[in-house]
Amino acid sequence: MVAHSDQTASTVCEGQFVVKYHAIIQEIGPTVSEFLPHGILIFFGESAPAELREVSLIHNGTQLVSELIVGDLLRFVLPASDASGEAQIVLHRITAVGDMANANLAELGHLVVHFDAASTANLPGTISVEPSLTTLPPVGTIVELLGLEEK
Repeated sequence: MVAHSDQTASTVCEGQFVVKYHAIIQEIGPTVSEFLPHGILIFFGESAPAELREVSLIHNGTQLVSELIVGDLLRFVLPASDASGEAQIVLHRITAVGDMANANLAELGHLVVHFDAASTANLPGTISVEPSLTTLPPVGTIVELLGLEEK
């Protein structure tokens, strides 16, 4: 996992990356933490039905600007948790994108992330990333999917 101050990561991302998807975690289902040891997070938009809210990180993202591809980044900007007031930024590189992952994210805000560095997605609606996940991102975390800026 790579952690940077908010200022450092923003500078890097502004110069080299574009935001493909932006969301803020609004709610964390009561059973989400059970998936953490397996390296899986399930994201769902605010329209998720009750049974899916139980296992999902509910977010307010609404627009996929362009499709996710291998090499893109998943960025978590965690709210400041200490006296410094600095947000912690955690980056993960996408290693695989399932055939339905982009459509699910665009239509439902739904994305299943496997923190397993696999080169082939486990299921059509999933993506794989590296490195592994060590802590659950809290409510208020900004979730962004970033792609290389086209020149």
